[in-house]
Amino acid sequence: MSGQAYFEETHDAAIPAMGRLQRPVALMRAVALVYAGLLVVGALGVLAMGVYVYGRAGLFIVTGAVLLAGAVVFFWALRQSQRPSRTSGDETHAVRAFLTDLIGSFRLFALTLTGASAGVALAMFVLMEISRVQDPTGVPIFPGAVFILGCGLTFLGSIFVVVDALYFHRTGRSF
Repeated sequence: MSGQAYFEETHDAAIPAMGRLQRPVALMRAVALVYAGLLVVGALGVLAMGVYVYGRAGLFIVTGAVLLAGAVVFFWALRQSQRPSRTSGDETHAVRAFLTDLIGSFRLFALTLTGASAGVALAMFVLMEISRVQDPTGVPIFPGAVFILGCGLTFLGSIFVVVDALYFHRTGRSF
């Protein structure tokens, strides 16, 4: 059997497996998009708390702005990767293109860093606020430090997403 015939036979055999991937990938796309939307709402909450509750405290305004920018970039990048394939209307090709685009790529690393860091930072902010309401003497050190670290990593991840979108994706080069 020639190499081309073997490839076509194994490629055709893999199509039903890709059909089974369509629903979980579509579900994960929806879940990721909802998560990104919640990050945007949470970042708006951090920014609002910095302006109204903390009396325009510079640290909370800056971190809220960084979180909001990171969440918006994360949401934008997820929306960009969810556009349907222009070459074919077949969902199998769209799923294959989506998986090929993300698996092992710089974009996956950037999206993971941005989304996870923003989620951790928002969770630590909520923990800090719960602690502040229960004991208004100050901000707990560990959640505050993790919150600041999460904001920094969100900023770094959003820079990576923008670099990937502007340079690597447009030029067709890979990292």
